[in-house]
Amino acid sequence: MQRRVWYQLVTVMRTLGISGTAGERLAKSWLAVVLLSGWLVASFGELGWDVWPPIIASMGLILILVTIILKDSFFSKRDLRWLFVPAFAVILGWIDPLWSSPMQWDQADHLQTANRYLGRWSWEPFHQDMDFSFRPKIMSGLLAIEIGLTGSRYEVNFVPIACLVACGWQIQALAERGNGALGGVTATAVVLALPTMLLFGRTAYLEALATGGLVMAFRIALDVLNDDVLNRADYIGLGIVASLVGAVKYPYLYLGISLPICIWAMHRHRNAIPVFLGSWILFQLPFLVSDMIDHGSPFASFEPQALGVVNSMTDEVGNYGLAMAINDISAEVGFTLMVCFLTASWLWIRQDTLRRFPVMASIALPSMVIFTVVLDFGYPRYHLPWLSVLICLTCNWAFQNLESLADKATINTEIAGSFLVMLLLSHHVTSVVVDSLENRENDLSVIQYRERYLDEFVEIGNHLPSDAIVLAGFDITLGVRYGVPTYRFGPSDDPIHDSIEVVDATHVIIGGVASRFEWESEPLYILGAPIDPIASSSREVVYASLWSTNNTRGNYHRAASMLNVDWSSGHEGDVFLASGGVNVSAPDDWSIIEIIDLKDQSSNGKEAMDMIFGKGGNASLICDGKSCMQEFLVPEGTRYLVKVGLFDED
Repeated sequence: MQRRVWYQLVTVMRTLGISGTAGERLAKSWLAVVLLSGWLVASFGELGWDVWPPIIASMGLILILVTIILKDSFFSKRDLRWLFVPAFAVILGWIDPLWSSPMQWDQADHLQTANRYLGRWSWEPFHQDMDFSFRPKIMSGLLAIEIGLTGSRYEVNFVPIACLVACGWQIQALAERGNGALGGVTATAVVLALPTMLLFGRTAYLEALATGGLVMAFRIALDVLNDDVLNRADYIGLGIVASLVGAVKYPYLYLGISLPICIWAMHRHRNAIPVFLGSWILFQLPFLVSDMIDHGSPFASFEPQALGVVNSMTDEVGNYGLAMAINDISAEVGFTLMVCFLTASWLWIRQDTLRRFPVMASIALPSMVIFTVVLDFGYPRYHLPWLSVLICLTCNWAFQNLESLADKATINTEIAGSFLVMLLLSHHVTSVVVDSLENRENDLSVIQYRERYLDEFVEIGNHLPSDAIVLAGFDITLGVRYGVPTYRFGPSDDPIHDSIEVVDATHVIIGGVASRFEWESEPLYILGAPIDPIASSSREVVYASLWSTNNTRGNYHRAASMLNVDWSSGHEGDVFLASGGVNVSAPDDWSIIEIIDLKDQSSNGKEAMDMIFGKGGNASLICDGKSCMQEFLVPEGTRYLVKVGLFDED
């Protein structure tokens, strides 16, 4: 029994293209181990099971991999070429250090889920109008492994570099397929040096995993589908790879449809598609079951993005399209190189059209169409997977031609074109490295800026109780750092008050040098919300502030917002601005409960904010509570900030 299981495992691994020397096997299989580890932990986490058994099992996967590699293979001098990827990744990481910025945005979302898998909290953030995070889960599973072992909440180091190296090795393996090592090294250098890969590749974003995954699927499909005779393990292996890539980034779920079509076109085996789909569905099943249990639909996580695709095809939901995609790609590699990649890939396909075109049409072409034509929204990083496939094919084609030069002893059009492509690729990599070196000092200052504004928010977060429910612009980023439920302000004309009611928030964080919303810089808007000041950051000029919600003020907030008084020069909630020379009197059924002299005829209330948090300035408190006058004249040359409350309020 054990021997049979071992045989099946080895057979599937060979299907995944794991053959050759020990170094080659390690390089080609590392991404599969990474993906399987992330999938295993994420599956347990999504089902609400203890994730420590799969975390330990992921360590076992590495041992199994090493055992299989060393069982019947050996290291050779040629394996030294696989050291290029980690070495080059480290060098580029030093040259362009932006990857080391504090983890936020999408990275924070993955970390939030990873912490949830580890049982550190149960809350989920609102995400793109949904009340749960629907992002793919494999990256979160991987992050759970590292932060579980290190005890950290929001700092990871090993997982991003492991994913980038895994991606680079897949690129190297595809590009050198069928010829020497130079094509693989060249393609890897080009892809890793793409500006977008420099920025996102060594982070907890999905780009490195998605790029490596699509390249791996392409490479394996070429190897498997080009065989005249296929067995069950071949289809199982392809199904697993396709499913894992789709679980990395949802758009690539199309592989579950396109690859069966490709299989049927090339191998009309009766049982091929059921076997493929069976393994594909099996690796999606934990997430489908989880969504069904938690959200009432097995496709709950997929629906928002599927809806985005439908809207992109039927409605105008953005302005992204082919023209902008061309601009983005040109910014990455230049227009000339982009044309070279397309031309060389076409020439590569022509060398064996019947076998190569179906693989291209089923794996890379849908990605090109989706991200350049279909979607009305996009970023340059979305193009990295399919662009990397083209770069691999370009280098493969070029070095095949250059190797044939010795045999032909003549330079034909394709060989001359290959020389030109290699010169352009060398110039591209050199230019990127030089530009990155020149911008390094500026990049370091950007990192410091991001660290400072996050430190500002972290500083005031020290005043939060353990049972707090927080509203903040950078909701997920701060939630991971605070360790308490943190939600973003909702779209509303009165976002603070309305958001408090939706999530039953206890605290609100506003402002900071990197505030998310324009209204966060409007003192009157803030001071009129049903919140009371607690603390602010140590900054003197621009500072983040922490407030507690005030249920009493919340009860009459809307009524106060609708008050219309003839003396108001500015009005939000229960707070008014009154200019010099104006007679002020309490509205009917209301009383004046606070007056602040702003000492500035043009003030918008900022001086009151500074006074409240001890930031200096000339503003002064005239009265507070029942001692306040209910009718008075504002002196010329100044403004008063006037707060009102219901007449019967204590």
